[in-house]
Formats: sequence, structure tokens, C-alpha cells
Amino acid sequence: MRQSHRLIVIVAALLLAEPALALRCQSRLVSEGDPQAKVLRFCGTPTAVQRRVLYRSGIPSAQASRGLVVSDGRSEMRFTSEELLIHQHSVVEILIEEWTYNFGPRKLMRMVVFENGLVRDVRRLGYGYVE
Repeated sequence: MRQSHRLIVIVAALLLAEPALALRCQSRLVSEGDPQAKVLRFCGTPTAVQRRVLYRSGIPSAQASRGLVVSDGRSEMRFTSEELLIHQHSVVEILIEEWTYNFGPRKLMRMVVFENGLVRDVRRLGYGYVE
């Protein structure tokens, strides 16, 4: 009988636990891939916002090589909707935003990391503070 109670408690805990990359605001859940507008609607205005631009490089795929071609005779650049291609190498500009939420001194603060407007990561920070 005791083992069945333990099993019920474990199953209930697993069902109620939020995913690793998720943020619970009130009774609503924000998770990876959600847009900024949803986070703003569910969680409200963040305590702090940091923005930066990240450039990732690599070799482009065949699909990425289509687009506008600009040449000055010595070098060639191709422009697509998301990529700048230079000599078979791709550089992608990504807007990173980090929103910090302070839920008070009895709860952990959370940082929501966005890449180009979509949730990429949710990090737990230390305990919040009284504003």
C-alpha cells in the first residue's frame, strides 16, 4: 500500500513539474519557441532588458545561396532575407534579448533569452528582491 502511495506522489510531481525551458507566470506557461508578445502578455513587463547583436558564421546551405548578388569585380556578396553570404561563408545577424523577471524575495528570478523574437532559453537566477 505504501508503494502505491509513493508511485502516485511521483507521478503527480512529474505531471505538475514545468519543463526545463519554461516559465510559469500565474497559471500560464511560456516555453521555448514562444514569441515575445506571448511572454509580455502572460508575464507582464520585465524588470530589466538587455539587447545585443550576435553574428554567427558558417557555410551556407544551397537554399541560402539564392538572393540578390552584388559584385564590385573583386568580391561578391549575396543578400537573402536572413543571411549575408561572402565567399561561400555565411554570416547571420541574430538579435539577442534577455528579459529578467523579479518575482519577489521568496521566489527565484528568471531570465528569458530571446533570439530574433522567440524564446530560446529560460534561466533560473538567484532569489528576487523587494523593489
